[in-house]
Amino acid sequence: MIPDTKLSNGSLHLDQTYLQLLESLNIGFSFMDMDFWIMEVNETFLKMVGGTRDQVVGHHASEFYDPEDFEELFKMDLAAQQQNKFYQYEFFLPHNEPGVRIPALFHISTNFDRDGQPVSQYIMFTDIREQKKIQAELQQSNKALLESQQALNRVNNKLAVSRNELKREKQMLETILFGIGDCVTVYDELGKLLLNNPKGEEIRRVRGILELPDSQDSPVEVSLKIDGEHRQFSGQVESVRDHQGKVIAFAEILKDVTDRKKLEEKEKELFRIKRAVRRNSLKAEIIGISTAMQKVFELIARCADVDSTVLILGETGVGKELVARAIHKQSGRRNMPFVAVNCGALPKTLLESELFGHVKGAFTGAVSHHTGLFREASGGTLFLDEVGDLDISLQVKVLRALQEKEVRPVGDKQSYPVDVRVITATHRNLTEQVSQNLFRSDLYYRIAVIQLYIPPLRERTEDILPLAKHFIKKHNRKPKAGTVSLNHYAQQIMLNAPWSGNIRELENTIEYALAMKNGLVIKPEDLPVQIVSSLDLQSGPGPAGTRTFTADIQTPSASKGHRQILDTPLKPWQVDEKQAIEKALIQHKGNRSEAAAELGMARSTLWRKMTMYRLAL
Repeated sequence: MIPDTKLSNGSLHLDQTYLQLLESLNIGFSFMDMDFWIMEVNETFLKMVGGTRDQVVGHHASEFYDPEDFEELFKMDLAAQQQNKFYQYEFFLPHNEPGVRIPALFHISTNFDRDGQPVSQYIMFTDIREQKKIQAELQQSNKALLESQQALNRVNNKLAVSRNELKREKQMLETILFGIGDCVTVYDELGKLLLNNPKGEEIRRVRGILELPDSQDSPVEVSLKIDGEHRQFSGQVESVRDHQGKVIAFAEILKDVTDRKKLEEKEKELFRIKRAVRRNSLKAEIIGISTAMQKVFELIARCADVDSTVLILGETGVGKELVARAIHKQSGRRNMPFVAVNCGALPKTLLESELFGHVKGAFTGAVSHHTGLFREASGGTLFLDEVGDLDISLQVKVLRALQEKEVRPVGDKQSYPVDVRVITATHRNLTEQVSQNLFRSDLYYRIAVIQLYIPPLRERTEDILPLAKHFIKKHNRKPKAGTVSLNHYAQQIMLNAPWSGNIRELENTIEYALAMKNGLVIKPEDLPVQIVSSLDLQSGPGPAGTRTFTADIQTPSASKGHRQILDTPLKPWQVDEKQAIEKALIQHKGNRSEAAAELGMARSTLWRKMTMYRLAL
């Protein structure tokens, strides 16, 4: 809300009734950012300055003032802004006609984002030309008004001005209210209408006095149909009291907030659009079409909107650091450093120095000062990977850095402030470690403000083939030779592999297959043995006393629990090779090393071909 305006006209002080009424009146409305760019105005403002929306909205305020006048306005705004987020001062509005200046009261309300940074201002403008005119008149009749004031004091400070003086003040107030954009209606303590401005009279034809609580801190929003249009109003009924606290009148004030509501809706819609754009940009950075990954994308976008600590959970190889980088890139810290450290890869003493820094001579080998990663990441994001591996004593120092937002280098007596967002990740169960006193509970709750779980690859099989295609493109050393693809059976094997190493294992598999392939198609025999052999093989009787095996493979279109047996027709040379392998295995009683030696191939090659031909002896 814009704070109430208090008017004082020279040495004449209006009756307490009108003083309190004027505290909540305004005229024009303007919405600006903190750089004085005009984002929205209401119609009352446009009428005041004699301009059109196209001439005002989207323009900088300095375009309408002389440089000296704008510099003075800027200094006044800056000085008042430093005192309070709600403030006012008197200045002038330039009119479209050259040389015309409109004296006005500026009522400013500063809006802040979640970080406490000012982002925009609501400005209400009250045209005080009539007040200035009346003030001149009041100054000329100062002696008569002082005598009236003395008369008021002689009758026990009661409201007892003469009929002519009361009429004069009423006319003065009505003149002021005439240009006010708010709807104002004043009643006496018995409910009799005393006065109202034109807007108040217009609204009063629609609705009488509002049954609202007598509190300036609890306005009620009402919807009224004015000239066939539904308008939103913030309404209050304020009691006006004399110097003894006795209620002498009631003021019904309706502020038209329709334009403000529309602006708020536009801001919300813009925020939703920006979040959707960020989600789409994430899809270009992180491969994932599954429902589970869409939820991860949504959480990344939400995490980017706040500055809270994030704990990323998931198995090794699921891409926790990639997600952390995505959160940083989408956040307001995107232009500042992103610093990552693996807490499990360094010993305790070295990790402490890496995180907090050290001074020269702090320990053996400390031949120079080291800033430390907390300070290097100041203003940006620090990613603590495998935070579950932190030593218990080092956890205390990390907790202090998060709570106090300062760090003390090893061997230093001075602490240094840091402004850093911390994102952590682990594959461990931290709640279980807390219960076993291996991880501090206070640190856990500090880093786990937002928890983001990345599901393993086996739980989102829809992402396997898109990821494989991505890694083929990434690691293909001969892209000019043509596009490399996986054949149907290789795809089936990859869809059914357990992928215990998750995305990292998938990438290594593709890199291996690209090295082993012949041509532009990756076949099952090009895949690593451990991937093919990890399938759930089912035995069955084969010809000539042998036992053949069929792989239970799920197609992309098959749902969970519905499997089909892969039955691949063999080429003539493959039939001969299969029979030769069967014969060698039978002759050596299943000894694969001896069978491989007889066949002239490596033992791993024999195992791969046995898997491909579904043989086991």
